[in-house]
Amino acid sequence: MALPNLLLLLCIVSISADATQPPRTLHVPVLHRNAIFPPAPGATPSSSRRLRLHAADDATHYTVQLAPSLHSTAADDDDDDRLRSPVISGLPFDSGEYFAAIGVGDPPTRALVVIDTGSDLTWLQCAPCVRCYRQLTPLYDPRRSGSYSPIPCASTRCRGVLRYPGCDPRTGGCLYMVVYGDGSSSTGHLATDRLVFPDGGGGGTTRAVHHHNVTLGCGHNNGGLLESAAGILGVGRGALSFPAQAAAAYGRVFSYCLGDRAARAERAASSAGYLVFGRAPEPPSTAFTPLRTNPRRPGLYYVDMAGVSVGGERVAAGFSGPGAGLALDPATGRGGVVVDSGTAISRLPGAAYAAVRDAFDARAAAGGARRVAHANLSVFDACYDLRRGGATVRVPSVVLHFAGGADMALPPANYLVPVVGVDRRTYFCLGLQPAEDDLNVLGNVQQQGFGVTFDVERGRIGFAPNVCV
Repeated sequence: MALPNLLLLLCIVSISADATQPPRTLHVPVLHRNAIFPPAPGATPSSSRRLRLHAADDATHYTVQLAPSLHSTAADDDDDDRLRSPVISGLPFDSGEYFAAIGVGDPPTRALVVIDTGSDLTWLQCAPCVRCYRQLTPLYDPRRSGSYSPIPCASTRCRGVLRYPGCDPRTGGCLYMVVYGDGSSSTGHLATDRLVFPDGGGGGTTRAVHHHNVTLGCGHNNGGLLESAAGILGVGRGALSFPAQAAAAYGRVFSYCLGDRAARAERAASSAGYLVFGRAPEPPSTAFTPLRTNPRRPGLYYVDMAGVSVGGERVAAGFSGPGAGLALDPATGRGGVVVDSGTAISRLPGAAYAAVRDAFDARAAAGGARRVAHANLSVFDACYDLRRGGATVRVPSVVLHFAGGADMALPPANYLVPVVGVDRRTYFCLGLQPAEDDLNVLGNVQQQGFGVTFDVERGRIGFAPNVCV
């Protein structure tokens, strides 16, 4: 989900748990999407699983070997009665999102919602629909929920109208509207209801944890690029986000690990991820970087990037000088990098992106990877044919450097994205893009397999490799 560029309503409400003493952490297990929606019989795995990568001796390059068959096959979506897991990661790349499975209302309606650190408001498509897109789980109908409560316009909790009245003259109910950077949007009534999270942190057992009076949007008019999801689970920094509303129970800290999006169904357990609200034990490999605040976009998680290394060498061009844009300037709101689970591909300032692309291209060519000259390969401009008659090629390593010494040494699957060309052949593209509108992003493709900790209390964000268990 792209970052929001407009939120017209602000409404804050307290949240409470069923238990008299809420748990200190809420551990939501993650399974790969293919474990919930298995591929059709006879379907072949995604071509991204056919990319065999091995670290070379010097750890600055990876050797690559391709299996003979190179055609992508999308897995079929089975019906929603196969939903057995509360959180699902690893949608096919064309959607690029990760889901949480929750219950909404009393009795609860199952809902798959996009986990989005780039926005605050949790909302769902609601009946009756004026305009709704297709979703995998049943449509939430607030008329069937005994815990649903609309927020009236006159309530002190309905404030912060920016552009529109934010009030339904027929019902006196508070209205919201949210528009995202990719053009997706949701409009409807602001209300409170119960959210149910299956908690998988208790010794192999799962229990339901209920949170009452959660402020959410009941969206009757929704559209854009959302696919399959029932809505958004907003886990940004703003007052409407679920972590902010649940701070009394868990504090202002949560973490997740986004599992391998290309894992096969039989590997779903080993590619599992997690979503944890509350302070969990930190893996020893966690490296922290300071959390920055942009006064112009206070709801986003900003960090400062120090540079990028390609093939073991620091890229110099594009990463220095006042216009580099890798460190946040609070006075202007420019620069810095947003850590966003709802955006797929990372975006760098134009000069920095071009320097990384050129450095990667030169080293990939030296290792035998052939640059594809023709276009029509999605949004990427650096794509490669890795075939060499069954032989191996070498691709350079990529390391992201953040302020404070926090490094992310990316596995090749985190920066080589499989794309099927018009000739039906699969190519592998450098999974980065130049930023638009001065908004640099660390996307979920680059985050997959890393444990990411959002520690607002201590003002830091942590990265830990290989912890999706």
